[in-house]
Amino acid sequence: MKKFRNTVRKLTATLLATIMAVSVLWTMQPAEVMAKQAVSKGIDVSQYNGPIDWNQVKAAGYDFVFIKVGSTKSGIDPNFAANITGAQAAGLKTGVYIYSYATTPEAAAQEANLVLEWVKNYTINFPIVFDIEDKVHKNLSQELLISIINSFCFPIDAAGYYPMVYSYKNLFDGKLSICGWDRWVAHYNGTCGSTNNVCFWQHTSSGSVPGIGGRVDLNYQYKDYSSLIIPEGFVERNGAIRFYRNWRMQKGWVDYNNTRYYLDVAGNMVRGWFTDPSGTYYLSPADGSIARGQCVVEGADYYFTAEGVKLSGWVVLGDQRFYYDPANNGIMKREWMSDAEGKFYFFDRTDGHMLTGAQNIDGIEFMFDANGVRQGGWITLENGTFYYDPATGMKVRGFLDDAAGRHYLSPDDGHLVTGAAVIDKKNYLFTPEGVMMTGMVAREDGSYYYDTATGQMLTGWITLGEQTYYADEVGHIVTGVYTIAKQPYYFGADGVLVRNQAVEINGVSYVTTPEGVLTEVEAALAGEGQ
Repeated sequence: MKKFRNTVRKLTATLLATIMAVSVLWTMQPAEVMAKQAVSKGIDVSQYNGPIDWNQVKAAGYDFVFIKVGSTKSGIDPNFAANITGAQAAGLKTGVYIYSYATTPEAAAQEANLVLEWVKNYTINFPIVFDIEDKVHKNLSQELLISIINSFCFPIDAAGYYPMVYSYKNLFDGKLSICGWDRWVAHYNGTCGSTNNVCFWQHTSSGSVPGIGGRVDLNYQYKDYSSLIIPEGFVERNGAIRFYRNWRMQKGWVDYNNTRYYLDVAGNMVRGWFTDPSGTYYLSPADGSIARGQCVVEGADYYFTAEGVKLSGWVVLGDQRFYYDPANNGIMKREWMSDAEGKFYFFDRTDGHMLTGAQNIDGIEFMFDANGVRQGGWITLENGTFYYDPATGMKVRGFLDDAAGRHYLSPDDGHLVTGAAVIDKKNYLFTPEGVMMTGMVAREDGSYYYDTATGQMLTGWITLGEQTYYADEVGHIVTGVYTIAKQPYYFGADGVLVRNQAVEINGVSYVTTPEGVLTEVEAALAGEGQ
């Protein structure tokens, strides 16, 4: 309304300036002034206008038409179908109106439902009008009249159409002065007279239009609906965003521009979190489009399907897995997580994907299988066998005891040590399976003895029960004649020290003392070990 008044003032000022400049009398009539302010001109018709050549109407410069759809007394207008299809084929914008006899809100709602039924198979690309002017309305109160109008317009609006009210000037200026819907004012005078939200002015019922026989109602349009009623797309209306398809406001989910949007029961765009029976969604605060894929919402990571449904639980993307915690509103899990399958770790420094294989986490080494489950116990890989503590999952280094025996895991990479090994300057021997060997061990180059308590290879004198052995500096159990501290000793083929016995060496007889010292040995044999 304010915009309309400002426009009037600007046009009036311009006209006055022109009059003063050329010093001529103002000969332009008020109706002409109103016509120049209009954005378009059009007509309204019913069965009483008879058959119409709509191409001639369009060619004569008329851009829109309001077509009577009917009334509760006469039913659907006999010419409605022909008029609406013909007018649209000729390129006119087409609205419809019902002549109302409603005297109660319930009757008005019934009229709205009737209109919606009559127009459901047609495209309506201009307002649907409630024509309230009959004598039955004359003595109704303002409150009742407004209630009747609202009872018609709200269902029309809810169905996705654009409602408007038609009446004569005096009724608008009187009992309908507080009507908040767009107005189509009938006033056959030099000016419309009414200035409150006048969107159309029916300025005569005696017009002549090519293609129509007899008199025709003529109208000026003052409100531009080209951005309010559109074939497809978004429209800002009353501070909200609505979506139109086929000239009709939509509700619920709409697919548009390769994404989805949700319009509530009033047709207004929903933004932010939204839940319906199909799931929970996040609609962009910027444009209302759904979130899809991995998204950060309010500082937390979520995952949404292509349809926008928030998922929880496991999500596989390419060759990576992620977990969105159902117990935490579907927020992406980071770091450690346990479930019935086992324990998992999700990389918290990047995108939160589940780790597999050998991983170093905060300086501690772990192993995860292809499904991301943390492993424990023995694991054999291409580069060796390793052990991970079943309780903590940490890779073990150093000595380890299990049911098979004692093992040693390398301090550098944790691999299982086999064969001979020097550990802290001590010699040990492990089987091919990595079990530490103890006791007397026969090797290819002889026998060695490994302490049964520590597994360390012993050197020097070794007493096992009643038997004595001697291991040289490399641990080899000596046999035959062997000089120790400048004394010759004699050891059997099994390495046992021979005591108090006569022995024959190379055909020569010798005697060993109780300490095992070899006596009466030739000088050539005294310092040798065989």
